[in-house]
Amino acid sequence: MASAQVTVQKGKKLVGQPLKRTEDPKFITGSGMYLDDLRLPEMLYAAFVRTPHAHARLLNVDVSPALRLPGVFAALTGKDIDGKVKDMPTVGSAGGEGGSADSEGKKATVCKALAVGEVNYVGEAVAVVFADTMYAAHDAVDAVEVDYEPLDAVVDVEAAMEPGSPKVHEGFPDNIARHYVHRVGDVDAAFRKADVVVKVDLLNQRVHPVSMEPRGVAASYDEGQRLLTIWLSTQDPHNLRNSIAGLLKMEDSAVRLIAPDTGGGFGGKAAAYPEDIVVAYAAKLLRRPVKWEETRREHLMTMTHGRGQKQHAEVAVQKNGKILGYKIRILSDGGAYSNGTTTFLPELTDKMGTGVYDIPAYEAEIYSIFTNKVPHGAYRGAGRPEAAYLVERAMNILATKLKLDPVKVRQANYIRKEKFPFTTPGGYTYDSADYEVNLAKALEVSGYEKLRQEQREAKAAGRLFGIGICTWTEICGFAPGTPQTASVTVLNDGGVVLTIGGHSHGQGHAISMIQLAADELSLDPDRFAVRHGDTDMLPWSTMTAGSRSAALTGAAVLISSRKIKDKMSKIAAHHLNVSTSAKMVFEGGKIYPEGSPGKALTFEEVAELAYDPEKIPQGMESTLFEYTAYAPPNFTFPFGTHLAVVEVDRETGVVKLLKYFAIDDCGKILNPMIVEGQVHGGVAQGLGQAMMEELVYDENGQLLTSTLAEYLVPSADSIPEMVWARTETPTYANPMGVKGIGEAGTIAATPVIVNAVEDALSEYGVVVEKMPLRSDYIRSLMNGARKR
Repeated sequence: MASAQVTVQKGKKLVGQPLKRTEDPKFITGSGMYLDDLRLPEMLYAAFVRTPHAHARLLNVDVSPALRLPGVFAALTGKDIDGKVKDMPTVGSAGGEGGSADSEGKKATVCKALAVGEVNYVGEAVAVVFADTMYAAHDAVDAVEVDYEPLDAVVDVEAAMEPGSPKVHEGFPDNIARHYVHRVGDVDAAFRKADVVVKVDLLNQRVHPVSMEPRGVAASYDEGQRLLTIWLSTQDPHNLRNSIAGLLKMEDSAVRLIAPDTGGGFGGKAAAYPEDIVVAYAAKLLRRPVKWEETRREHLMTMTHGRGQKQHAEVAVQKNGKILGYKIRILSDGGAYSNGTTTFLPELTDKMGTGVYDIPAYEAEIYSIFTNKVPHGAYRGAGRPEAAYLVERAMNILATKLKLDPVKVRQANYIRKEKFPFTTPGGYTYDSADYEVNLAKALEVSGYEKLRQEQREAKAAGRLFGIGICTWTEICGFAPGTPQTASVTVLNDGGVVLTIGGHSHGQGHAISMIQLAADELSLDPDRFAVRHGDTDMLPWSTMTAGSRSAALTGAAVLISSRKIKDKMSKIAAHHLNVSTSAKMVFEGGKIYPEGSPGKALTFEEVAELAYDPEKIPQGMESTLFEYTAYAPPNFTFPFGTHLAVVEVDRETGVVKLLKYFAIDDCGKILNPMIVEGQVHGGVAQGLGQAMMEELVYDENGQLLTSTLAEYLVPSADSIPEMVWARTETPTYANPMGVKGIGEAGTIAATPVIVNAVEDALSEYGVVVEKMPLRSDYIRSLMNGARKR
């Protein structure tokens, strides 16, 4: 059973206490079980042959030279598996009808598990080899002979929209994967009435999830049971089980998927990839276990990329800072294939476009554009950080143009507390919020007025000192149509097993779920074990993503615990000869009738009774097991205010982040240590995008940042001390009142840091239009301003 590694005061509730993560000792001592640790008898190792071309016709693939090498067992090309496995999922289908569009105008593409006929991005797999060792497999890749006819590539979204641009898919008349316009309110009237129209153009660059553990998959087929077992580093075991089964033309019941310890995902491991299908198919075909593990270069080249939007906004505003109307135009870099996410994520940017502001007239024009790059996918926040970045940058830019305090501009436009629940122009109904109180706390915690005085003194001394502020919100807890599951089992010795649908890959699910159940059943946390990640454990589960674990998995655990409590109450009452409808109290590991603590049974005694059919009420089933699939009535909408302080070196343009304050509101909190850790990690990733991370392609579609030597991620010396505080506005969308916090730091950090840098450069009168804030870019802004 788990050890919470903390002394809990007797009688004190565990929810709300900073209990340590129960899984940490395993990882710290090297006892985790990752995909890399998996060893199966007679296991083969897979390695993929990948195209060096961003766009080319695939003329011939000859694997025979590889098959002659020692240790090589087999090889497959796209033609070998075409028709035997379905094409990868595309918009509007479960497996690919290219050259058509669905009812929303989303264009469906054909994406093969191994390319046939054409390749559309550097790194797309064209063949796979299987060998007795990983080294032999990688050596054999170099022996495969592939003939290509290079085609023109397009990598820039604006260039891709031009008439005459090279087409990523010849079956379509253009490179527009999806286009729509969304209008709410009288936008034209709002802009006619405006005193000022502020226009903003920004680049929200492509970035990479960079999970500590790259992708990987292993599979083994048991012919006797007709069962395919897959081990996959994933965020969504059941959905991936069903997806892979469907693509292999198998029944769901014939596939078991196990997600071992997973070293991060950040959205990039939430979907099925071609390699998953190929490895699973090969294990069944070859009757040998097969494993593939992604190299870091493959990881950067072929795992889906996040963000990647060219953003335009126009704000119709009065001189006092009150916004009358807001228009945005998004060009989203969808990459080579429309896998669903590519067209949905920019829609999320639209739907969350107005952020925390009460804007009566809104227009969004959304494009998803095909380019010869790896497909776009989810990355921590997935569409919502892009929305927050644009609106929060627009707020700062208009405040500067109107010579207003950015704090005052935000206060003038916040949705007021009394208006909640509030239906936004994007169509979502925000559950609850008090932005004014949260902002006030941020100003207090940061010492905002003192910081402004420090800024004035720095400016007088010739230093470039800036303060940035933003107020963020996001949609979490995805939601009514995607229930999350959990079961609670009390064994006959009184031990409790929580089996949860949400598969943890670093979040710290276990202790938070234990805290909920332990409070409900009045037990010490070391009585609990937590299990997850195996599709044989529960009938169904949904993804760990979208900050939904506390809200949905937690609700499922809580409700299941209450069902257990109800059944144990009836058993205890029956044994104590009181009415089974009597109110029973669970306290300190004992169960007794209300008002009669001397007439008690221990939790263990009641658990043992539950397994004896002769000692429980007539008609009751023995054992203690309860299951819940929790579907909430609404999404949740956490929010917060972040503040950053920076200094820019006048000579070099180097940005130094001096202080960072995060004041968040994620409703009720299960474990403040877990929450603060999530904020710290999120801020670090947002800081990475703001200051150093960028996936760079040349004009031919070659990825220039294909290793961590070129693609920089934050290190300890680039992250300042963070001050975290919170306000608490519960939600009605789940029984605990929790909202979610996983993406908060990533959403807030990019706009707040860029706002701070722009503030530091105020004497130059420049607008920071892109990230990352490398010194060469900052210098170019300063030099350009000097020449004007």
